[in-house]
Amino acid sequence: MKQKIEKLTPEQEQRLPAFREEWLKVGLSTQTVDREASTKAIQALYEAAGEETPAVMHFDSPAQCVMAINFLRKFQILPDDERDNLWGNLSANLSANLSANLWDNLSDNLWDNLWANLWANLSDNLRDNLSGNLGANLGANLSDNLWANQNFKMVPTNFWGGQDAYWLAFYEFGQKIGLEYDKREHFEAYIQYAKTSGWLYAYKNVAIVSDRPDTIKKDDENRLHCEHGPALSFRDGYSIYCWHGQNIPDEWISDPETLTPHKALTCKNVEQRRAACEILGWDRILDELNAETIDKDADPLIGELVAVDIPDIGRERFLRVRCGTGRDHAMPVPPDMQTAIQAQAWMVDIDLSEFQPPEVRT
Repeated sequence: MKQKIEKLTPEQEQRLPAFREEWLKVGLSTQTVDREASTKAIQALYEAAGEETPAVMHFDSPAQCVMAINFLRKFQILPDDERDNLWGNLSANLSANLSANLWDNLSDNLWDNLWANLWANLSDNLRDNLSGNLGANLGANLSDNLWANQNFKMVPTNFWGGQDAYWLAFYEFGQKIGLEYDKREHFEAYIQYAKTSGWLYAYKNVAIVSDRPDTIKKDDENRLHCEHGPALSFRDGYSIYCWHGQNIPDEWISDPETLTPHKALTCKNVEQRRAACEILGWDRILDELNAETIDKDADPLIGELVAVDIPDIGRERFLRVRCGTGRDHAMPVPPDMQTAIQAQAWMVDIDLSEFQPPEVRT
């Protein structure tokens, strides 16, 4: 390998944003997988790792992949031990070979940025949903004959397709500016796999591959979020509902009448409870909690500062306010707020001494 590069040139730094965006598009792609191209890429990845050419099986979602793996295990076509998968041969040994010649500022520009936009949000939500929701509900959605008395087993993977962009971009940029890797062919095969395929469950002689999502919706902070439908969905109908990055039950969005203040406040998962309260609207929740008035302004547009005890969360303060359309809202504010006007000033991010309240309406 060449000597370690410690600093990017100005020209190299200028290339980073466009390069990062190219990989972000790969990681957020909702185009259906070209199965012929994906098959060739995965077989090339096996070959580069010294493995026999596998049979490649494509499915519409990770959920279908997991079902297929459990089915194949039932008939002893696949091993039942996850230690028998090919993570080590196909990918894990790449990292030690690639990492020695890269540096901190490239990590900040590529790895951290793409991690925040892809891995930390997309992969976590999907993994959590598969392990929690799929394991609990899959049996009810399939033939009783197929799944009767079967022990459904969650199947992990370490191959995330385009969502591996956070580390692939990091090393590929190093290659583009002159670094030479001993396992270049192996690395480039992995890149081609990531650009053509979804999640991969890799076994000896068999590779099981998911399509990409057909929908990805996020909020302004790049967290999976959608107020009117699934935040992440696949072509077979498998979907995940999220509220600002938090996985939530589907029916809270698809059938909102089922979500009541009581159900929201008694939800065992604290983060889901907070999401439920936001979905319902804090104004409805405050009515349920018998909010205590701390300060009330004469003008409803300034509002009323209240305090409530939220189960397992603690005492919090909210500003109840009427907007210009005449609708009432409630927004959480910091616990040190003492007056409604102070809370208003905090919400518009100006000093209280500079805040100019509107004239009181009569």
